[in-house]
Amino acid sequence: MEKDKIIAVEEKLAYLELANLKLEDEVYRQKLEIDALTTSLKTLKAFVKLLDAKMLSEKPSTSDFPPHY
Repeated sequence: MEKDKIIAVEEKLAYLELANLKLEDEVYRQKLEIDALTTSLKTLKAFVKLLDAKMLSEKPSTSDFPPHY
């Protein structure tokens, strides 16, 4: 009976070790994805900032507006 309990505990431990490895892999994959998304976000923010600066520096001419203005 004692041997059965030890085997059951060893099986549970093996299962938990496997689950832990899977979780570590998933966390690592998510970290890579977050890093890639962070880089993309920084690039987009810089692009929007450039566009915003360009739009502020360019004054619209009166010919850009439709005739009813």
